[in-house]
Amino acid sequence: MTPTVTVAVVGCGYLGSIHARLWKQCERATLVGVYDIVAERAQKLAAELEVAAFGSLAETLDACEAITIATTTSEHANVACAALAQGKHVLLEKPVAATLDEAERIEALAAKAGTIIHVGHVERYNPAFRAALAYVSRPLFIEAHRLSPFRERGTDISVIGDLMVHDLDLVLALVREPIIRIEAHGVSVVSNSVDIANARLEFAGGCIANLTASRLTPKPMRKLRLFQPMAYMSLDFSVPDLEVYRIRNGHAAAGGDVSRDLASMIIHEHSSIEPSNAIADEHRAFVASILDGTPAVVSLHDGIAALRLAIAIEHDIKQRMEQRAFHQ
Repeated sequence: MTPTVTVAVVGCGYLGSIHARLWKQCERATLVGVYDIVAERAQKLAAELEVAAFGSLAETLDACEAITIATTTSEHANVACAALAQGKHVLLEKPVAATLDEAERIEALAAKAGTIIHVGHVERYNPAFRAALAYVSRPLFIEAHRLSPFRERGTDISVIGDLMVHDLDLVLALVREPIIRIEAHGVSVVSNSVDIANARLEFAGGCIANLTASRLTPKPMRKLRLFQPMAYMSLDFSVPDLEVYRIRNGHAAAGGDVSRDLASMIIHEHSSIEPSNAIADEHRAFVASILDGTPAVVSLHDGIAALRLAIAIEHDIKQRMEQRAFHQ
């Protein structure tokens, strides 16, 4: 018999419901039930999926080997720590926690528990991003736009923690160098936290990343552009789609008209990408780590690095807001 993992989902809102439905389809996992502090929400989802609606977190943890945590960010640390204390494997939605102190508490317990913990930066599983990795060598400039219409969910945190953190994780995965300078700007429009933000990051090796996130844009956008020596890539995460422009043989022809030579040597590659469900792929990777020992695609260390950068950006924005208020 093929080994399987028993899984429960904690948090039955929009994202938790998606996780639960996809866990129901995962070949090497068995969804045993769901839990939410709003009992009616858990009961409705459980009835749809024909699984248990647990009455408490303790009951949930007793019934499974692994959990997906899709609660509000403010509850991530409490639920994760309770699960780790009982030796459960954890798939923790991004951002890992509301504060660095909470994230470090999770990290300390994870080290003691010795169980598997993955962080849900799901764009790492996006087929456009995975295809682009074959072309990435030395990024020089990265531009990302993540724009979304306004929704009530997610407004317990700023747009940096809600949306931009996806691209922060991607940039950190692509560049892997220390950040030496942050310049960030943002405004609050309809919530009590920043709703639109732009951050410019400068890395020690010279790469610049310019990221924009908004949760007040009618037309959604999830795009990233990357420039490196002799190549340019354009990724659209929503399609998904990847276009690559690169110089043949990595250099321009010697002598003659440089612009004409470059034009003749540019290769345009429009990759044929098979669409897939990134969360389902994330589930499979999580199970593979538990059953086969496969390394995490997005580790707790990665998740904390993205959170630390998001908090630094929020701090920079706050300082600029205070300076403007002081001078007004």
